[in-house]
Formats: sequence, C-alpha cells, structure tokens
Amino acid sequence: RALGVAAGPARRRARRPPPLPPTWTSPRRGSGTCTAARPPPPTSRASATHPIGLCPQPSRSTEQTTAEESIRMGNILNLMRGTGDDQFEPWPLLGFRAISGQARWKAIHQKVIANGRFQLLSMAICIAASERIHGRPIYKKGIPGGRFTLFSILTCGLVSDYICHRLTSGKGIPSDPFESLPEDVLCTILSKLPLDEAVRTSAVSRKWRFLWTVCPNLSFEGITMCGKEQDVQKFIDNVNAVLAQCHGSVFDELAIKFDFDTMLVDHLNNWARFVVSSRIKFLTFDLAPENFGGRYERYLFPFQLLDSGSTSRLQKIHLSFGYLQPPTGFSGFPNLRKLDLNLVNVTGKDLQDMLSNCCNLEWLSIIRCHLYDELKVNGPLPHLLYLHFSFCEITKIALHAVKLTNFVYKGKSVCIDLGKSSRLESADISFYGVTLEDAATQLANVFTHVQFLTFDTSYEPPQIPCLMRKPCKFFELRHLKLMLLFESDVDTPHLVSFLMSAPFIEILEMDVSILMVSSLLIVSPSPYTGHVSMEGLLDRPYKHLKNVCMSAFRGSRGQLEFLLHIVENAPALGFLTIDHTYKQVKRVWKDAAKEAKFVDSVHRTARGYLKGKISPQCSLRLV
Repeated sequence: RALGVAAGPARRRARRPPPLPPTWTSPRRGSGTCTAARPPPPTSRASATHPIGLCPQPSRSTEQTTAEESIRMGNILNLMRGTGDDQFEPWPLLGFRAISGQARWKAIHQKVIANGRFQLLSMAICIAASERIHGRPIYKKGIPGGRFTLFSILTCGLVSDYICHRLTSGKGIPSDPFESLPEDVLCTILSKLPLDEAVRTSAVSRKWRFLWTVCPNLSFEGITMCGKEQDVQKFIDNVNAVLAQCHGSVFDELAIKFDFDTMLVDHLNNWARFVVSSRIKFLTFDLAPENFGGRYERYLFPFQLLDSGSTSRLQKIHLSFGYLQPPTGFSGFPNLRKLDLNLVNVTGKDLQDMLSNCCNLEWLSIIRCHLYDELKVNGPLPHLLYLHFSFCEITKIALHAVKLTNFVYKGKSVCIDLGKSSRLESADISFYGVTLEDAATQLANVFTHVQFLTFDTSYEPPQIPCLMRKPCKFFELRHLKLMLLFESDVDTPHLVSFLMSAPFIEILEMDVSILMVSSLLIVSPSPYTGHVSMEGLLDRPYKHLKNVCMSAFRGSRGQLEFLLHIVENAPALGFLTIDHTYKQVKRVWKDAAKEAKFVDSVHRTARGYLKGKISPQCSLRLV
C-alpha cells in the first residue's frame, strides 16, 4: 500500500524535477490514514552524505523504520520510471547510492529488512528500469547501452552484497568472525597457512591488509609460486617484493625452496643478509633440483655474511645442493638444534670441526654427502636425540651421544661407535653385501639397548649353511623387522641364529624376497622333512614371541622351513600372517586370472604344511 500511495503523485509530475521525497509516518493499527511532513534539515554527517535522505535514524522503532524504507523504495521507483530525459542520468545513480548505503547500514547494524521483502524491492527496481529501457527505444533515441549496463551491474552487486551480509550478520554471526580475536592469535592462525594464502587474507578488510607481514614464518616455494615450469626471474621478483614489505620486521623462519640456478647466487646472499637483519632462527635453503645428476655447481653457504649474533640465534639449518666451507676459527652455532644436510659438498674435517662446536644439537641428518673419510666428533653431543646417515661415502662414524634415541643408517657396512648410548630405542639399519652372521655380530655390539630394530640387507648365503656358534644377544629387543633379499633361497640356519640372538622378542615382521623364485614354488601339499640340520638349537627359544608376519611369501623350501621352525618353537604365538605381496619391490601382475591362480596355490601350500602343527590358540591369516 505504501508503494501505491507514493507512486501516484510522482507519475503526475513526470516532466518536472521531483522534489525531495517526504518522510512518512507509519499509521497506528486501526487507523486508515497516513500523514506526511517535510523532513527536517540534516543534523548529522550520515544524513548529509545521502542526497535522498535514506539513512535511517537509529533512535526510531523497527516497525517505523521498515515502513519508511518501503515508502522511500517506492519513491525511487517513481524517479526511475517517470523522470524526464534530462533527469534520468542523475536520479538512478543517486538512488543506487542511497539504496547501497541503506542496505549496507541495515545489514551491519540492524535486522529489520527480511530477505523476501528486500528481494521483492530489488525485482521492482529491475522491472522499473526494464520498462523505461523498453519504452525509450520506440519513441526516442534511447539510452546508451554501456551506461545502463554499468547501472545494472552495480544494482546486481548491491543485491549480492546484501544477501551475503544477511547470511552472515542476519543470523547473529558477525561479518568478520575473527574480529574479536587478539592480533597475536590472528598471527598464530596465519602462521599455519602457506605464505601465498596468508598474503591473500589482505583482501579481507583494512585491518587484515598488512596483518600477514607480522606472521613469524616466511616460506617461498617455487612450485607453489611459479608452477612446475619454474621461472627463475619471476621467483626472484616475487621474493624480493615480499621481503621489501617486511623490511625492519622480526621473523622466526625463512625458507627458500627452488631448483638451484646460478642466477640465484647474488639474491641468495641478499636473502642471507635479510636473515641477519630480521633475526631469523630457522633457515632453509632447499636448492636440490629434481634431476641433479651431472650437475656440479653448488651454492656456497655465506658464512662471511653471518655475524656472531645471527650464528647464536640460528636454531635450525636446512641446506641442500650447496658447499660448506667454514672459515678458520669458526666458533660454530652454539644454539643450533637441528641440522639437515642433503647433497652438500663438505670434507670430513670441516664437518667434524663444525659439529664439535654445536653442543646443543638435537637432530642431525646427513644424506648423500660424500665425505670419503671418517666422521669423528671430538666434543660430546649431550642433547642429540636423532641421528641419520644415508648414502654417504663414509668409512667410520664415531661420536658420543648419551641421550640418542633414534639412529638411521643406509649404505655400506661401516664401523659405528655411538659411545655409551644407553637410551637408544629405535634403529633402522641397511647394509649391503654383508651376511646375517656378520651383521648380527656388529649390530649387537652397538645396539645392545635397542627395543625396535629394522634391518635391511641383500646377500648370497654361504655354501655350507650352519648355525652361528656364539650369537650375540639383543637383550632389550622386543620388535624386529627384517627386509631380506636372497638370490636363490632363504638362508634358514643363519636366519634362525639371528632370531635366536633376541631371546625376548615379541613381534617379528619379515619381508623375505627371492630373486630366483620360479623353480622353488611348491604347488602341491606334501610332508616336508627338512634339508638343513638344526642341531644345537635350544628347546623353544622364542617363549615371548606373540605376533609373526611374513610378506613376499612364495612357498619356497626355505620359507616353509622357517615358518615350521617358528610355529614349533613359539608356544605363545597368537597371530600368524602370511602375505604374498612384496613390500620392498612393487610387482604388478598383467593377468589378473594368473595372479588369482597363483595366490590360491600359495595359500593351499601354506595351509597344507601348517596343518596339524599350528597351535589352536594361534590365528592364521592368509593375504
């Protein structure tokens, strides 16, 4: 009804400039009349900025404000439908401005406009504009399409903004759900995001514009910033642009992850200066390319750019594809806790001198760093907990780490001396070209207190299989994982001797792969008498063994012999799993029917040989 009352007088004054719309007072319930009065002059800055006077007074009631809004919307329709040719341009724009200010103010501060009512008014505005456009081209030249298109886009944007505000603030949820959080909490949240996503939050609001610059971590990754085809210059420009905005701020971490290129050298040195000025604690220069074969150039770590303060602040260094040449008399990194070196050229002496001055080191990983010498750390490492050497040309490892708990080594068999590491709990060892007898002797002398041992090796078993005469003991070992690759068949006597060296073992995992397996398959169940003597074996030596899992099972004689030995000498065995799949080598069957037939024959072989010998309390699982 309010729309109809307001629309009539406006049509009769179609050729005259319309006056300012009157302020309507909502009639009381039961009254059939409406009264109008001239609005008072603007008394506030808010009303002065809206030429049509659509900004509501906060002191008015909700019902009165809603009715006034409807009347004013009707007046806007009259302006858009009935104004003259010379009046069309200013009034719709002024009307849009008023509607935009009104809707945004309502969406943030009040909840008086229902979604349905506002959508109805929006459609009425579109209908009015459409009627005017459809009528103009018939009688007159018409309105330029670009101007009306812009006006339509602005109107649709208004409707979209209002609906979005209603979805957030209309249900009592603030438009910015993080508005009430302290800045340090927001920084903590942003620190969990990748840098590119943290930068995007600057578009949320003015408050968030530079919030990302106070995040403690800066991480630049080439694939994320430039895609798979990494553009060196683009990466350099992006990093320099971000660091320029962060100049003078303090950060915890700087990470550069990009395939090394000689164009990066000068910029890496500049970024190292940023490490000094921004008091960085965690530094990562991960420059190893995906295909590094045949590439001999490396990035020389800039020790000369670091002052005494920066070397004392650094707690983590990750360097890949670089050179380490510490200057003479280098005092080391006294507070360094984590050192990760990958594909780094360094001599054994330089590394030894640097590590001797890192007394607070807790985590040390050296991968594919060819020392061609022994590594002997003279100074103690009382806080070292994790030690990892993989594929390093090294002849000996000697250091004192009394709190060491995890040790990983992959490579040729070398002499290992960890001092009195009585807290060692887990060891992962991969030797190449060594027998089980030699491995058991060497490992038992070093890892006497280890509880979880993973051992990986491949070798040719001796020509005369026999039990070890005096096997060493792993008295603390509870969980043993063996990854063995045999050329012909399982060396059962040495495998049994290795297992007997752990009298308190409870869990045994085995992946026993055989290269020449085709001639060793047994496809028909038949009694197996054994072909290796087990004289000198203790009576039931595996009294604590409860769980056994054998993978890469092919039904060879050596595999069956070892399974029967375990079943007969482990009275507490509760679970036995036999898996035909490989864990070390991925082998894919081209013919699914042949695979199913093979698996069925392997399972039948295992059941046949274990029938009547496995304890009723033991659960057999065939995979």
